[in-house]
Amino acid sequence: MSAKKFKFGFVANSVEIADMFSECIDPHSEEVTVRYGTMEEAIPIATELLESGMEVLLCSDGTGSLLLQTLGQPIVNIPRTHLDVLNALLKAKQYGPLIGLTTFGSPIGGIELLDGLLSVRTRQIVFRNKAELVKGITEALDMGVDCVVGAGVSQYIVSGLGGKFVRVPLRRDIIIQALKEARAMAAARRKEEKDREEMRIILQIIKEGMLVIDNWGNVKICNEAAAKILGVGLQEVIGKPVSDFLHDSDLPGILKSGNAELDQICRVGDEYLVTDSLPIILEGDIHGVVSTLKEATRIHHIDRKLKEKLYLDGFVARYNMHQVDGKSPQMKKVIQKAGKYARTDLSVLLQGETGTGKEIIAHTIHNLSGRKDRPFVAINCSALTESLLESELFGYEEGAFTGAKKGGKIGLFELAAQGSIFLDEIADTSANIQVKLLRVIEQKSVRRIGGNRLITVDVRIISSTWKDLREEIEQRRFRMDLFYRLASLNIRIPPLRERIEDIPCLLGKLLEKYGKNKGALSPDMYAALESYHWPGNVRELNSLVESYLVLLGNRERDEALFRDLFEDLRLHNPRTTREIQGEKLESPLTSPVRSLREQVEEFERAAINEALGRFQFNRKATARNLGISMNTLWRKLNSG
Repeated sequence: MSAKKFKFGFVANSVEIADMFSECIDPHSEEVTVRYGTMEEAIPIATELLESGMEVLLCSDGTGSLLLQTLGQPIVNIPRTHLDVLNALLKAKQYGPLIGLTTFGSPIGGIELLDGLLSVRTRQIVFRNKAELVKGITEALDMGVDCVVGAGVSQYIVSGLGGKFVRVPLRRDIIIQALKEARAMAAARRKEEKDREEMRIILQIIKEGMLVIDNWGNVKICNEAAAKILGVGLQEVIGKPVSDFLHDSDLPGILKSGNAELDQICRVGDEYLVTDSLPIILEGDIHGVVSTLKEATRIHHIDRKLKEKLYLDGFVARYNMHQVDGKSPQMKKVIQKAGKYARTDLSVLLQGETGTGKEIIAHTIHNLSGRKDRPFVAINCSALTESLLESELFGYEEGAFTGAKKGGKIGLFELAAQGSIFLDEIADTSANIQVKLLRVIEQKSVRRIGGNRLITVDVRIISSTWKDLREEIEQRRFRMDLFYRLASLNIRIPPLRERIEDIPCLLGKLLEKYGKNKGALSPDMYAALESYHWPGNVRELNSLVESYLVLLGNRERDEALFRDLFEDLRLHNPRTTREIQGEKLESPLTSPVRSLREQVEEFERAAINEALGRFQFNRKATARNLGISMNTLWRKLNSG
C-alpha cells in the first residue's frame, strides 16, 4: 500500500513567491494548497487550512514568524539568510546610504558587520504586527531613510507611502530545505497520531472491562475488569478467539465491516453486558477492534447517581402553573393550551415579546408533563457564540479541539435525557446549529464534537423566540423544515398591552413581598400603568414598581415619587400609546383630548423609534421591517 501524500498549506504574500514555491514541490509526495494573506490577515486563513486537514503550513517573512508565534506547530517558517539580506542591502545602496530594514520580533544580529562591509547605515524596523510595521516604516521614511528593505508585506506599505523598496529575495534552495523539514514534521506527526490513537482507544475507558482484538479475532489485550466480567483468569483469555468467551457477540464481524457497534447487549452466564466496539482504522486499514464491557447493573447504578447529580446541579423546572399570573381571557387561553400540550411529547414553540414570561411557561409545561421527574435543561441560544453553543448543546470528546476539557464533555441534550430541553431565543442560532438541531430531532441522537458515534437521546424540545420565525424563513435566516419540527405545537404569549387587566394581578405578589397593601398604588397610578405601552412587558412593569416600593420605604404611598420614576421610564422608552413626551402624569379622566391625526402621528413615531432601536438604527432594515420605503422613513423621521 503506497503512502498517502502529505497535505501542505502555503500562505503566500505575493504571486511571485507562490509561483516559486509551486515549482519546488514534489507532486508525488505532497499536495499543496496555496492561499494569500499577510500578517494578521493570515491567522484566520491558516486556522481554516489546519481545520480543513492540512498537516503542515509553510510561510515566510514576518507572516511566518507571526503564525509560528500565534499558532505554534505545525508551522514551518521559510527564513531569509544573512546572505539574502546582504544582497538586498547591496541593491538598496544605489538609492542612498541610509537604509531601513524590517525584521519581525527582534533585531537581526550582526547587522553592523554588513553596514561596515557595504558602507551603509541600517535602521532596523522591528515589528510584531502590521500596525507596528506601518508605524515603523512611516517613521523611518520621515527620518530620511533612502530605501526600505524587507519582505512582501513591507513592499505594499512602502509603495503606498511613496518610498523606495528592495525585497529580500527568497532562494529556491531555502524553499526546498523548508519542504524537507515540512515532510519530516508531517511524518513525525503521523506516527505520533498513530501511537496516540492506539493508546487513546486502549485507555479511554480503562476502568471498565476492555478487550483488544487483533486482525484474526484473537484477544490481544484484556484488562482485569474484563477478565472478571468474563469469569476467567487473565492469562486464559490472551491469544484465544474472542468467540470462546462472548458467544453472542459479533466482534469478528466488525473486522470485516469496519463499522462501530454501540450499546450492544450480550450475555455471559447469568449476567447481561452492554458492549461498545470500535474498529482501529489507520490509513484506511482495519488493524483490530477495541471493545468495552459494562455490566447492566452497574449502568443502572451510574444512571441513578447521574440523575441525582443533575437534580443537585439545578437541572429542574422552578415554575408551576400557579406561578403564571393572569386572569385575562388571553392568558387563560395560554394556560389552557400549556396544560393540554404538556400531556404530549411533541415539540412546543413559544412566541412572544421579551419579558412576557416565555421561560415561566416552558418550566410549567415540563412540570405538567410526564417528564416532570426528569431533568429540565435550559440554554439561551443568543447569549453564546456559535462554537460555544455547539459544544454546550452536543458536547465534545477529549482532544476535539484546543482547550477541550480532559475526558470530554457531556452535552445538554445528553444531560436532558428523558426530560426536556428549553432552547431560548432559538431564532438567533446559526445555519450550522440549525442543521445539527434538525438532525437531532429527526434521528433522535447526537454526535459529540470530535466523536464518531451516535448517542441516542429521548428529549422533549421546548423553544422560544420574540422574532417572527415565518419572516425569518422568508429572509432565509431560519430553516423552514426546522421550524415545522419545533412548532408542532405553538403558543403565542400576548404582550402586556394586550392584557392590561392583568396588571393588578401581576402586582399583587410584589406588594405582598414588600409588605404593602393595594393602597400603595392609587387609582391614578394604576391608570397610568394601564395607559403605558410596555415594550419590556411584565419584566419592565416589575422593574418599575419594585423600584417604587424599595424607595417608598415605610411610607404608605408617594405619588410624586411614582410620577418621577414613571416619567423617567417614559423618557427612556418613547413608545407609548396615550402619552406625549414631556406631558405630566394626569388621571385619564382629566387628560386633554387630542385629534386623531395627533394620535396617529404619535403612534407612527413610537413604532419607528422602536424599530430603529431593534435594528440598531439601520434605516434600511427598519424600513423593510415596517413595510415602507426608505424615502417614506426619511420623511417621517424629519417631519417631527
